[in-house]
Amino acid sequence: MNNQSNISLKVVYLLILVFLAYSQSYTQISSSANFIKGGKNDAVKIISAYLLPLERALCFNGANNNMLLFQQKNKTDLQFGIGLNLTTSIINSDDFTYDVNNLNLEEFEAAYPQQTIAQTIAGNQNTILLQTKDKYHIPSTSYPFYKEQPILTLNSPEGNNVTNISFPNLTLFAEKQGNFVEFKILPPIKVENSTIGLFDVGINIQHNLETSLNFLSEMWFDIYISGGYNYNLLTYYLDIKPDEDALTFSAQSDNGPYDNQELQILSQSIPLKLYFVKQINDFSFSLGTGYNASNSNVKMVGNYPVYKTDPTNSFQVVVDDIKDPFQYTETFNKFSLEVGVVYQIMHYTAGIKYSHSYYKNIDLSFSYLF
Repeated sequence: MNNQSNISLKVVYLLILVFLAYSQSYTQISSSANFIKGGKNDAVKIISAYLLPLERALCFNGANNNMLLFQQKNKTDLQFGIGLNLTTSIINSDDFTYDVNNLNLEEFEAAYPQQTIAQTIAGNQNTILLQTKDKYHIPSTSYPFYKEQPILTLNSPEGNNVTNISFPNLTLFAEKQGNFVEFKILPPIKVENSTIGLFDVGINIQHNLETSLNFLSEMWFDIYISGGYNYNLLTYYLDIKPDEDALTFSAQSDNGPYDNQELQILSQSIPLKLYFVKQINDFSFSLGTGYNASNSNVKMVGNYPVYKTDPTNSFQVVVDDIKDPFQYTETFNKFSLEVGVVYQIMHYTAGIKYSHSYYKNIDLSFSYLF
């Protein structure tokens, strides 16, 4: 029996990892993080513009990844269950690109002024060339016997053609007459050779108003209210070091070590919802509205190299180290309209829900009641 349980658990994790690998290939994160080499002021602007769709999607996913489960007719006993939830945010096309001219960059500029549209993580694989405004000198045979060279030249990070971002979690719940408490979790795991860490946990509480307001039992539909909290941490483990082959400098004796580098994206959501539900045989049809208060906190921690012109020798570039360079918070508070259907028979349920907001969400849920 234990072997069967272990096999089942491994199958679940394998499905989750395959699903994530298919829908969330964020190999360009380290490319965006490389802009820290030009200084933290512009790095935070470029990284935040690049990550914007991902941050918003994680917040919307956190607000919508609740299990759909309503009261069955003639079912009054307390029930416990387990489930799997898959939530997908469909990214607004306005978030596919950004204009670097609108970022008010201090340290970087477009190498070609007519090329300023860069891709976010949701965009395509086009890039533009960015270079530092700060320059150093390289020898030349003609007067004044030197040329100016940008300290750092980087391509903007490519997009991944990701028009939707998905996130799964496992659920444990208890239900009685449509009153529902759900605990959601994706245990801490690492994927893609330990370059990405995932963790998600949350709670959702649902109340069938008919059970506390008896006069509502005369209505031809049921009214539910719900509220919850979701915490999601997505961590990228970086490996950013000075590129001594590309530049004419040697690392100083006090530089490094460049370890323990992480880009952390912490998303928190508090969804509040109102549902109108009509049950027809084994189906429950729901129409509702909601408000999601959410925020995304992005933190870059660890020790990183920053390139600068040597103040004592304009023909040389030196490296300064910067520790824990930045942290910023974005707030995404939005109303939503929702429609869903649940099929519930015997011990099994399957549900699908569509949420319409700034990002559109599709939520799939499957559960087994003991």
